[in-house]
Amino acid sequence: MTIGVIGTGLMGIQIASYLIQYHYPTTVKTRAEENASVILSRIQKQISKRLTQDQMKKSLKNLHITTKYEDLAHCDIIIEAVIEDLKIKKEIFNNLSKICGPSTIFASNSSSLSIDDLSIASNRPEKCIGMHFFNPVHRMDLVEVVVGKSTSETTINTIKNLVIKLNKRPIVVKNSPGYVVNRLLLPQINEAIHLFENGVASKEDIDNATKLGLNHPMGPFELADFIGLDICLSILEVLHRELHDPHYKPAKLLYDLVNQRKLGFKSGEGFYLYGKVG
Repeated sequence: MTIGVIGTGLMGIQIASYLIQYHYPTTVKTRAEENASVILSRIQKQISKRLTQDQMKKSLKNLHITTKYEDLAHCDIIIEAVIEDLKIKKEIFNNLSKICGPSTIFASNSSSLSIDDLSIASNRPEKCIGMHFFNPVHRMDLVEVVVGKSTSETTINTIKNLVIKLNKRPIVVKNSPGYVVNRLLLPQINEAIHLFENGVASKEDIDNATKLGLNHPMGPFELADFIGLDICLSILEVLHRELHDPHYKPAKLLYDLVNQRKLGFKSGEGFYLYGKVG
């Protein structure tokens, strides 16, 4: 089985790194040739944490980096992992439809967008599916397999089997805003921000309440910083827009921090201040 990955941000790099670690021939598409050396370096850095030098060499033989859609034509599965922008994702599915054979599965790593909305941009809605990995990919065992109204049983089973072969746990989710995990998680983060905004408790005490009272490994502010505040905002906006429920309306402080480009750990500051990142 050969796999394509489109998107070379945080999740795209992690997914590609994980796939080659499991010896799947993987083609990564980037927009510019000059990005290839940076992508290779980032993937090497990812797998070097888990593999010996010999294992790294074997894994890297499975990696191909390209700027051309045509180089994805041979893939059995293509995983789209670009930013949460429906227009961009639909454009990718449309482009893939022009060059891939009818058997290729189009999977999206979207964390909240409608698989049905994505699939209409393709020529194969029965082969469109969500394949939502979690950050960090090498540590998080869950993958949400998101099923659209036209997704075939064959497509579902193919993706479930791949997830299992990657030593992860698939859960099958019907297409719905935020799927399961983010539908549960983001309202909690949003409510924590409201509690802080209203002076009910400090960020630190709210995080400690969640860890010590609910036995969560991270508090909502810590976790939001780790996820990325821009991503949290994007998911809440989808939930609010699609479900028409004021409960999902993003807190003002979240908007303010994102507008200030204080995005959490990846930018060095979010709800908390971090040292130099990268």
